Amino acid sequence: MILAWIIAIMLYIFLRSYGVGSEGIDSPIRELEPRQLLLMIILIGAFAGVVYGSIELLFDRPFFQRRSYIRIIMGKLILFFIAVKIMMAIAILVTQVFTNAALEPGEIAQILRSKIYWVVFVYFLVVAGIISFVRMVSQKFGPGILWKMFIGKYRNPREELRVFMFLDLRSSTTIAEKLGHIKFSRLIQDCFADLTPVIKKHAVEIYQYVGDEAVMSWPVESGLEDNHCIHCYFDYMEVLASKSDHYEKTYGLRPFFKAGVHLGKVIVAEVGLIKREIAYHGDVLNTTARIQGMCNAYEEQLLVSDHLVQSLYPDDLLQSKRMGEELLKGKKTAVTVHAVNRA
Repeated sequence: MILAWIIAIMLYIFLRSYGVGSEGIDSPIRELEPRQLLLMIILIGAFAGVVYGSIELLFDRPFFQRRSYIRIIMGKLILFFIAVKIMMAIAILVTQVFTNAALEPGEIAQILRSKIYWVVFVYFLVVAGIISFVRMVSQKFGPGILWKMFIGKYRNPREELRVFMFLDLRSSTTIAEKLGHIKFSRLIQDCFADLTPVIKKHAVEIYQYVGDEAVMSWPVESGLEDNHCIHCYFDYMEVLASKSDHYEKTYGLRPFFKAGVHLGKVIVAEVGLIKREIAYHGDVLNTTARIQGMCNAYEEQLLVSDHLVQSLYPDDLLQSKRMGEELLKGKKTAVTVHAVNRA
């Protein structure tokens, strides 16, 4: 946020410095030395970034996530309007310090009524709106995906080594019959909302939400680093356990998820014209789904392929147990699976 605002302020000063007109509240800025100008921009940008970032974090809370986009946008605009007013006042004070221009109350009042003041005000408000919009689109695609699509990383299919986890709600059919479709959908919303802090902690990329199932992925380096791809699951179970009272009170049950994890090469490509998304193709996804499907048969919560177990870093918190070889549906060679638990 701070970096985005610093860039926005630099762009404004560049446009004013090389544009038409030489008068206004920002004219003394052009007389500053480059070092002073850069320091002033950093200070104003840092303050703007902190204020704006705080507003964004406020609207990331679960209370607001259940509201419609139009209500979220209107709420943000109101706070942005107030925040920009405050930032403009701070910017005027900081500018006075750096330009040694002590302004009288009458001069400040004149500035607040000037055309350039409203130009700057509208510019700041537009920047705030653009950053918020980009952030909402980024959240729609998932962390890091928007940038990859922007640079066209996957316009041409490419091979990658990735870790996949299929996370599925246990006894979902029974739960859906008990709760009804609407309440069941709310349960899924709550469960996946509680997945958010785990996603951020373990650098997870959400590939898809399919009904009551989440398909999660990591580049192999980040997935194996600190064994994120395994601890992610157990941390999520801890989050759900910590909120068991809420689920018992609201839905009369405690949700529990089973998962399968596998590692292998996939083809990654950007697909679609009307609706674009990053798609993964390859046997790894089918194998991971089959491994997850075996959790009920083995009565285990987390099953992992032998290939992934062999790739994990030594970890005293993790315990694995070889369950045997299975000829998964649709495959010609058997796959060795392990049950993994955390001490």
